[in-house]
Amino acid sequence: MLVMEELRSVPVEGAMSAGQIERELARLRVNEDGIVGARASVLNLIVVTSEERAPRVTQTICELSGRYPSRVILVISDPDEEEANLEVGLSAFCRARGGGGRQVCAEQIMVHVEGPPADHLESLADPLLIPDLPVFLWYPNGELPHSPECGGMAAVADRLILDSGATPNCEAFLRSAANLLEDCVLAVGDLQWTALSPWRSLVADLFASPERAGALAKIRHAEVVHGSGGECQALLITGWLSNALGWRLESAKRMERGCLFRFASSSGEATVELAPNASAASLHRVRLVSENLAFQIQVSRHNEHTDARSTVMRGDKRISERTVHLGSSDVGVLLGEELKLLGRDETYESSLERVVKMLDLL
Repeated sequence: MLVMEELRSVPVEGAMSAGQIERELARLRVNEDGIVGARASVLNLIVVTSEERAPRVTQTICELSGRYPSRVILVISDPDEEEANLEVGLSAFCRARGGGGRQVCAEQIMVHVEGPPADHLESLADPLLIPDLPVFLWYPNGELPHSPECGGMAAVADRLILDSGATPNCEAFLRSAANLLEDCVLAVGDLQWTALSPWRSLVADLFASPERAGALAKIRHAEVVHGSGGECQALLITGWLSNALGWRLESAKRMERGCLFRFASSSGEATVELAPNASAASLHRVRLVSENLAFQIQVSRHNEHTDARSTVMRGDKRISERTVHLGSSDVGVLLGEELKLLGRDETYESSLERVVKMLDLL
């Protein structure tokens, strides 16, 4: 099948009405032969970012447009400017399929807003949405929507996509995300939680065999080693693990490097140590120690690919080993996984709730 791609755009202009924007987008879909390309949209994606991050975000969106064609509303927000200003730019990413030359186009509306209007972004984005399609709201900069009483941008979206790995203050971010979930009827996702999906599968696989199932109840210690920027992942996987095992949180303390959490399990005390290191990987190692066995998953690099090697040890004897490819942790890949979801993720929500309780004891 022949596939040709073309990016069409119009220059950035001042304020435009929703009707003017729709007419200009329709013109962008017109081919040189006068045939109008079909609008290919399966969802609305609103992205709130800064001028500095906008080019990188735009590249990510373009790479995704073939798999997740959408109406993208890219909002570049600068509320700190004193004077109000609004500029609009339009583009269409069109693909011709097959020999007939029929084209389908995904659309992007760039809205650059400065000054007081930036405090009411929902009034700008809402009229531009395609009706009857789900609305995803993505904050790629480690921010959360400023929405008193769950209004504002949070009220426009069906699902909110966050990135706790992009924030300079992981603990404050996770607390705010938990408050948002508690106060608002809104599905929330976190790209760092999405990145943990293969890790959670690997941990579960370690205990999949019947002869090891009983070792779960006998885990006495866990070590989670994370690299720079991986603190949120380490906290989230600890919240998930302790919640899944039914451990009761007892105490927490900060150490010279990292944190130590103590839990009560059905068969005694269990501790989890979070330790930073210089690894380039956000999450470097998860090690679980049972009474007679030690289970470990550790990241390694090989030919530009990220692999995870899981091992099971009895004393000094290795009784099992497995190496799997973790897949890409690229933002675009993680965002694509989030765009497949609409409903609330109860496992994420309960893990996040557990994390906040852990932080409250520090």
